[in-house]
Amino acid sequence: MRTRTLVALPVAAAAVALLAGCVFSPGVNTAPTVPAEDIATLAADALEEQEGIRSTIDCGDEDIPVKAGTSVTCVLVDSVAGLEFDVVITFTEVSGSDYTIGIRRADVPNNAPQPTAEPGASVPVTEIEALAIRALTPSLGFVPVVVCDATEVEIVVGTTVDCSYESPTGTVDAVVTITAFDANTGTYTIRVD
Repeated sequence: MRTRTLVALPVAAAAVALLAGCVFSPGVNTAPTVPAEDIATLAADALEEQEGIRSTIDCGDEDIPVKAGTSVTCVLVDSVAGLEFDVVITFTEVSGSDYTIGIRRADVPNNAPQPTAEPGASVPVTEIEALAIRALTPSLGFVPVVVCDATEVEIVVGTTVDCSYESPTGTVDAVVTITAFDANTGTYTIRVD
């Protein structure tokens, strides 16, 4: 116990001595800042280069402090289904006005559609496309633009819809199948092959 007290005293005294010679405002961030729009554009450019698809990213309106190891959470909106994903942008290296960022996107969208319908009802194909995007994103590592050949899809177990999406290597065909339907809750599940 006594050792801890002796170690703490010199640290506190040193801190007081430093404060006495400096002007210090608690809570004021002294790191350089960059407009949020610049970070959003940089992240969108990087993702477009990696995935081949341009998404909209919004990091808010306030300037962002540029300091190695700090992160900001932004919102990515995919250009097809309008799904919103949280995107964490981290400053990995900072040297003066130069910096490098790392980008990590959530696997699950914030506004994922709820797969519900009345027995035998049809849903707009955009709902099926959004569910397919949600299903494919974690395994692909990017948000695909899924396009299905229909306007309405009947929610009946076994119903299939021909779809496709663009990958870095070209167009990939996919089939979405309604695999289960619970008439009591109106929920259904899909599988993407």
